[in-house]
Amino acid sequence: KRADSTSIVVVGVDSDRNYYILDIDRFKTDKISEYYAHILSLHQKWDFRWLRAEVSVGQKVIVEDLKANYIRRDGLSLVVEDYRPMRNEGTKVERVSAILQPRYANRQIYHYEGGMCQELEEELVLQNPSHDDIKDALASCVDSCKAPSGSSLSHGMTNRSTIASELIHSRFGGIQ
Repeated sequence: KRADSTSIVVVGVDSDRNYYILDIDRFKTDKISEYYAHILSLHQKWDFRWLRAEVSVGQKVIVEDLKANYIRRDGLSLVVEDYRPMRNEGTKVERVSAILQPRYANRQIYHYEGGMCQELEEELVLQNPSHDDIKDALASCVDSCKAPSGSSLSHGMTNRSTIASELIHSRFGGIQ
């Protein structure tokens, strides 16, 4: 009951390295099947291919069990990367700040309205928030994202309607 919450943040990235927060899930559990249920629900909704799981000694067992007895068993196309922050990356606060501050300063991270994004925004604004698990998960996610190559404007398009249709992102919606 005193343990931190588990947070899963789903992020999309475009070729201009803009990051779009698509979904946030935060929960507490002591059951591996519940971890999997949350992962599966988000995977079915967003069809992501990569999951970065921060592991300590105890969490390593949970992640290995998820890989072997849930993800592999169900045949999901999902790579689970174990991530253990190193001391040379600084403290958690330093690591999160180093990843997120430049991207927010450059206006490269976009939030959806409402829901758990409001919780994230509180964590980002407060100096010492009571919880920082969503902000930490976002930083880890953004740090591991790979932008697709190319740009929609680099294909030599001249027709205005072609440009407009090319700028609308087929997966994330909205104008890129």
